[in-house]
Amino acid sequence: MRTLIGLAPMLGHRLDDRQSVAKGQAAALAMRFARESERPLPAGTGICDFFVAPLDILPYRREGRLQFQLLELNGTGIGGITNMPGPLVEDILDSIAEIGILCDGPAPLVVVASSGREVATDIKPSRLLHEKLLFVDRIAGMLDRRFGDCNVLTLDQLTANGGWLDRCRPTVLLGYSRELVERSDVVGGVPRLYGRDIAAVVNDRFLYNLQTACGALSPGAFLAANSCYAAGADKAEAYRHVNSFDARNGFDGISEPIRFDVCRDAESLLDTVCARLSRGEQLVIKPSGTGHGDGIEFFFGCEGKDLVASQISRSLAVVGERYGRGAGYPYTVTEYLDAEVIRKPDHPLQGSKFELRVVVYRKGRMLHATPSIAKVAPERWDPMHPTRGALINNVSASIRGGKTSGADHVLPLCRRETLETLGLDDDMLMKLCRWATAYVAHVLAETRSELEMR
Repeated sequence: MRTLIGLAPMLGHRLDDRQSVAKGQAAALAMRFARESERPLPAGTGICDFFVAPLDILPYRREGRLQFQLLELNGTGIGGITNMPGPLVEDILDSIAEIGILCDGPAPLVVVASSGREVATDIKPSRLLHEKLLFVDRIAGMLDRRFGDCNVLTLDQLTANGGWLDRCRPTVLLGYSRELVERSDVVGGVPRLYGRDIAAVVNDRFLYNLQTACGALSPGAFLAANSCYAAGADKAEAYRHVNSFDARNGFDGISEPIRFDVCRDAESLLDTVCARLSRGEQLVIKPSGTGHGDGIEFFFGCEGKDLVASQISRSLAVVGERYGRGAGYPYTVTEYLDAEVIRKPDHPLQGSKFELRVVVYRKGRMLHATPSIAKVAPERWDPMHPTRGALINNVSASIRGGKTSGADHVLPLCRRETLETLGLDDDMLMKLCRWATAYVAHVLAETRSELEMR
């Protein structure tokens, strides 16, 4: 791989090997889901508008009936691509490689951002950073074929150099999102890094936080992979699209609108949480532009105003410390749903909550979806003693500071044994995959319409 020499300094920590998860997937089943969930890009949407987005979906029960709700859309900052069977990984990488053709300029700069190193002293910043190398390598290879040259470097190298030594070479740069926001600006709607215009950005959260920190981005001035990056980084945006899609989604397993509020400052956040708790609701608050479950807080109705204020302060402090400019507000306040637990008797994970990840990706002009993994909470759920470890199904949060690997907290979803363990079947997952491609198409169509109205 051409990129490994130049980027090797970023890999000086333990990485997460997901081979056991990928090998546990039934490739033929995964490809059937992808094929039978196929849907064309919506009219007016180009191939540059979407590449890949993993949907995190919560299974829960309403009056004993299994239902699902979108937790977040995510985006091209996807972690866990290597959970998937090889042929589907190749489909995603082929799409990502097209960025090297689609970006404009005589010497395009493509920035690939990664979550991690939100805290400067974190010695294990991203255990899936090698997946970003796959993106970098494919884009760099395409730029090299297109221009006969391509420079590959890291943000650390660029910073050590004091800026650009050569602006005239096509370049792919890899860096961590928080640090990229701190070293970038926006001029005339164009994102810039150390004064150089960026031709393409791969990471929804970085784009969202940059825009929040530095001002509006112009969608026609650079390639944003994906164009719907706001929905990929802000839960409220993703939920708004769910609710506008609800009446025509065709899947009764996702039939209830998401009841959420948007709060843009601490005072409204406190007032909203207290008001909804007073009506007997249970709630979750979720900051925008973050990851790893950071800043998420739960409220079960027994909290007084002082405790609510304390939890909100804790959330704001965590987000401020780890993400810096652009992250946090707006906060989304949504109802707490009692997630399904693994019910299979004698299973080692019995009693643990889980959520599902369905990856939607583009192949040519078609959207495909395939189930990837079930993310399982690291602690067993006890409703009398709820703990954060039993409520957060985030893989990176589960392994942070511990001795486990990501593979210890996920189950391959394209596997009969896993479906039996989770109480799911092919038909239900197929409906979920078809909903996922239809939903992403809806998000892209609405995003396109909103951009055209500006």
